[in-house]
Amino acid sequence: MKTKPEMLPTRATDVLEPRTTALLLWDLQNGLGGQSPQLDQLSAVWRALYNAAAASGVLIVRSRHVAPRLDLMDEVTRWRITRRTHGENRPEHYMQPGGVDTAWIPGWEPQTDELVIEKTAPSLFHLTQADARLRARGVRALVLAGVATEQGIDFTSRHALAHGYFTVVVEDGVGSYSADAHEHGMALLRRATFVCPSTAIIGRWVGEPAAQAAG
Repeated sequence: MKTKPEMLPTRATDVLEPRTTALLLWDLQNGLGGQSPQLDQLSAVWRALYNAAAASGVLIVRSRHVAPRLDLMDEVTRWRITRRTHGENRPEHYMQPGGVDTAWIPGWEPQTDELVIEKTAPSLFHLTQADARLRARGVRALVLAGVATEQGIDFTSRHALAHGYFTVVVEDGVGSYSADAHEHGMALLRRATFVCPSTAIIGRWVGEPAAQAAG
């Protein structure tokens, strides 16, 4: 007897069951998310997502970029950091523990029940315990919001897919340091994964049918 093939999701809201979803707030620290020209606008979206996730039992995950000490950096890491700092050859000052750049944006300090993943590359999964921690909680889908669209958001979305997670990028909840960079990143993400407005995601979590229809 033939069995029916499993129905695959066709829209973002198909994979956003609160019990198996995590909201990933990407790099909400002074030196990264805090430098976005759209910080005020993005913060309003992040807060709405955060409140909906907390109310519906969605796991809240934070990434924080912390660079290794200078004496632990290989030459590729130093080269990459130099490019990120507009040619300044000062990797010893970049995203160091306890510095201003690695401190959370004021008002965005994580709560004790949130999962905080520190990393040294623009992926949540590179040399971290993220995959094991998420699987232990039964997570199968990641919702990504934060900065920057064409860097960590893109990189982590693709890396998560390779690890077997559905990924949903919040259309109005990601940003970059220039409009061109953001639009370039979004064009690539629309081809690679789900891109969905925050209203549809929030509606799926808190049960608003009109918002769900947008997903």
